[in-house]
Amino acid sequence: MSSLPVSACGRIPPLLVLFFVACVVSTGCNCGGSGKGFQSDGGGGTQLGNPDAGAGETSRFPDGGCIGVQCKQVNCPAGKSTDLSGYVYAPNGTLPLYNALVYVPTTAVQPFPAGIHCDRCGAGISGSPLVITLTDATGAFTLKNVPVGSGIPLVYQIGKWRRQVSIPSVAPCVTTPLTSVDLQRLPRNKSEGDIPHIAIATGGLDAMDCLLRKVGVDTAEFTNPDGAGRVHLYTENGNFVPPNSPPASSLWSDGGTLAQYDVVLLPCEGTPNAKPDAGIQNIVDYSSAGGRVFASHFSFVWMVNPADNPFASAAIWTPDDFSTNKPPSPSPFQIDRSFPKGQAFSAWLSNVTALDGGALFVTEPRADVASVSTGTTRWVYTDNNPTNSSPAVEQLTFNTPLHPAAQADGGPGLQCGRVVFSDFHVVSAQAPGPFPDSCGASTDLSPQEKALVFMLFDMSSCIQRDTLTPSVCQALSESCGSGSGCCSGLACLNTSTAAACSAQDSSCVCGIDPNASTP
Repeated sequence: MSSLPVSACGRIPPLLVLFFVACVVSTGCNCGGSGKGFQSDGGGGTQLGNPDAGAGETSRFPDGGCIGVQCKQVNCPAGKSTDLSGYVYAPNGTLPLYNALVYVPTTAVQPFPAGIHCDRCGAGISGSPLVITLTDATGAFTLKNVPVGSGIPLVYQIGKWRRQVSIPSVAPCVTTPLTSVDLQRLPRNKSEGDIPHIAIATGGLDAMDCLLRKVGVDTAEFTNPDGAGRVHLYTENGNFVPPNSPPASSLWSDGGTLAQYDVVLLPCEGTPNAKPDAGIQNIVDYSSAGGRVFASHFSFVWMVNPADNPFASAAIWTPDDFSTNKPPSPSPFQIDRSFPKGQAFSAWLSNVTALDGGALFVTEPRADVASVSTGTTRWVYTDNNPTNSSPAVEQLTFNTPLHPAAQADGGPGLQCGRVVFSDFHVVSAQAPGPFPDSCGASTDLSPQEKALVFMLFDMSSCIQRDTLTPSVCQALSESCGSGSGCCSGLACLNTSTAAACSAQDSSCVCGIDPNASTP
């Protein structure tokens, strides 16, 4: 997948913008002037030229005006480019990931804000990317026009999953393929990089802690809430949690506690245990503020009650308290390919060998959702449940608030969070005893576990409509004069009406309309 040069005009921090006036034609940025750029590596002065330029290529900044690794970009002969190719993997180093950001930063990458916040795509990426791209449905990327030389910084990111690595060597005017898996995966622990703060209300029939462990998260990151791990375990009715884990009610009964977490997992408890209205409202409020919620099977109790629960309008729920209408196990289910991300999901599942004849075979499927409503995305479904000849949706997502109120100025409401509902079990504990012994020794992922891994990382990502193809264009804020196609969906920020951008309007400075609905 090709990358798009990011104009320094749109990505350099405000204090440096005043000093950065040189512009490289190939970036597509309509800026100009003269002067010197400033280093972003703490060197304290200007860095001129490109010490790594060699025979056959010339510096893009022969007279200076560059910042940090920008000064290592080179002009190549016609038809050639300095590229970097590779994959982005889950922490386990074996499962490739879709829609991961890959970029070369020009400034220091800043820590994420603690707790939930509204992470909308295009709202800003730390480190002022020089060049940036996304992985495709195979997990592959090609980053173009990268700096040459040694120690080139590279960032992999999906939401608050983020790892920074240093590429040993990049040769000029050729494609350098990454061969070390260790340089292409997300972090296994917090010493390697950033991991979302995750809470699990452990369920009796769905060991989500074991799934995260299979994905490659180190065991040491699973602790009680008073521990230092990134994954905190709360006891609902799971039998395999560490001693002295606090009750799950202490998580969902307190909005302040919920707000500390980026992701909350509410797996199946084995029975449809009713939750108090106040706890349900806390989950609704948490997701509306930017939290990510995963729920499976009998955790539909968080969706269907009480009567004024907005989640209830996300789908036509058909709660099957005794699982009398469940399809046979296993059963083939279809992937909804009617939208861009659904097509990528299908291609990704095929790439990781999770499909059989184009279908996802699910063990222990259920039938608690008949269809989805407007604003909700259907991912996995059947039109004919063999048990009762009715349709069944096995996997759905929706952004939250589901029906956002208009902003004070009359603009459309914002969506900041995301909910995933899966009507099949993810993974069962394999052995007696507390975590991690309960997970067993196998790290192999079943087809449906792979489907949930896709959803886990997708729900962790920045919020956008599933009907749109993911794009890095939303983060550029570059002039539309580039004609790169990045203007689509953006607004002219230098006009009072924030008119829609057009590639033919070179005077338009494109960016996300601050009053726009979720991109």
